[in-house]
Amino acid sequence: MLTRGYFIGEIVDALSDIAGQVSTRGRLGLTDLNKHAEDFFKTILNHLFSLSLVNLNSERSNEPGLDLGDKTNKVAFQITATRTSAKVNDMLETLSDEQIAAYSKIRVLMIAGKQSSYTLDAGQCARASFSAEDIWDIHDLGKRCMDLTVDVLQLIYNHVHSELARIKIELEIPDTDGKYPTTLADFIEAIPKPQMSDLIKFNKLLEEEGVEEDLATTQNAFAAFSVALAKLPRITREFLVMLIERREIDRKHGNSRIEINADKLARISRYPDNAGELRVLDAYGFVWLDEPDEAGESAHWRVILPGLSPEQRLLFLQYMEANGIPLSRPLVALDFSAF
Repeated sequence: MLTRGYFIGEIVDALSDIAGQVSTRGRLGLTDLNKHAEDFFKTILNHLFSLSLVNLNSERSNEPGLDLGDKTNKVAFQITATRTSAKVNDMLETLSDEQIAAYSKIRVLMIAGKQSSYTLDAGQCARASFSAEDIWDIHDLGKRCMDLTVDVLQLIYNHVHSELARIKIELEIPDTDGKYPTTLADFIEAIPKPQMSDLIKFNKLLEEEGVEEDLATTQNAFAAFSVALAKLPRITREFLVMLIERREIDRKHGNSRIEINADKLARISRYPDNAGELRVLDAYGFVWLDEPDEAGESAHWRVILPGLSPEQRLLFLQYMEANGIPLSRPLVALDFSAF
């Protein structure tokens, strides 16, 4: 079981990483924080202090002085990457009478860390009931975590864990050519490139088994099969391997077909998206659902290997078993070099 200490450590480490990244940006003169960063801290503050903050910049292009507000609890925040006294005084000066009336407690959250002391405009502080104690940073949020129950800590941990990568990407600094360290390509699975042999060995097996087929026909069939496989995501190809490995003897046609009981599949696979994988395989012609003939019987998923004829399909499996070739080599890695 995950403990309070684990959650606190993970939360504090993540927030410290963000603070360090914001600080680096600040030293380069990049002090802007986008709406996503504001929303990230909005959720954390809501969990930490049982608030109902909303992003005020969603209601208008820019709420002067303030970024987050909870009118019910009369609390508001400015979220900033700038840590200076001038920044705080500028925020206080831009506050409207309407804002001061709506929010009895106004705070500044300085993501990059706060200074050891602040020189604040006494008149503006009195007007907004503001003091240096209302200037917070990441360390103040970390201290608050120490007082929370494990249930609340887990909510914050889940939020931080799910959003941290995106926040860090949003805060990346481009190089001199305007390129960022992380791009969408880093999160997109590469299209696999099949490794093909001349298929002479497999064509010879076909001949030995009485299947009259010239080499070009075999080569074209496997080329089409590999192209079809390459269109599937890797995890879907792994799911296909599982279906074949857990296949059973066809009820009506012996070993001439590849199928698996649909009810059995639902019980042996704890993968969270069986239905999604089957939809993808169905859409790309790798499986189809054979409905039962009689009420009370199970449906069966029939496996097809598009591009291969029924004879090629069965001898393909026989060839791999006879030569000790794991299904994952051709079906997942798209390595047909042993054929």
